[in-house]
Amino acid sequence: MKKILSTTAIAGSLCLLGTSSFAQFVGPYAGISVSAAGIATEGNKTTNQTGNGQNTGNAPVGVVTPLAALDIGYSFGVAKGTSIALGATYNPMKAEFEGKSPAAAAGTTTSRKFEVKDAYTIYIQPTFEINKDAAFFVKGVYSKADTSLSGTNVSSPGDLEGFGASMGLRVMLTPSAFIQAEAAYTQFDTVRASVQETVADTADAAGAARALITRTFTASNPELVEGRITIGFKF
Repeated sequence: MKKILSTTAIAGSLCLLGTSSFAQFVGPYAGISVSAAGIATEGNKTTNQTGNGQNTGNAPVGVVTPLAALDIGYSFGVAKGTSIALGATYNPMKAEFEGKSPAAAAGTTTSRKFEVKDAYTIYIQPTFEINKDAAFFVKGVYSKADTSLSGTNVSSPGDLEGFGASMGLRVMLTPSAFIQAEAAYTQFDTVRASVQETVADTADAAGAARALITRTFTASNPELVEGRITIGFKF
């Protein structure tokens, strides 16, 4: 009889665990997020011209842009009311920044386009239950994206890489569907690219003389700040 009662008690406990409110926050999930993102950096352009030495210019650069991403992950229960998720996001969009510089013919300019695409993140996310339908979370994030600079005789800027963090709130709309809001910050490594051009020597009014110019463009530790909303589904 005692064994029967013990077995019944254990089975009942397991049933309660399986139907507890926190089970809503554990398991695989997927979602779509949209962000209002601000990107800022200290831009630097260094110009080396044959026979005329070097000059350097600095200016802060900033842009606000919308972003969208796909989010997938798996959340593991680690203690009562606490879980840890491992996940990744992928942004199918690309961001383009365009600028102009003097071209080969005197008095003209050439456009150059800096492109960022195929951005993704990998994250770890501890989550803490507030009540049966809401939980608070924090994230540690590693981010990476491909970059390119248009034109000939251009060195590759290299990948954009960085680390960041975010915090936010997840609310279960149903036992499976959820919405979450978060604030995120990421700082990336410095990226730079060089361009070699033969341009009209500005000292020659007729534009007959030519000089070899190497321009180096540097974005120092770009920073990304996001306000993000995610709609998702837990399987």
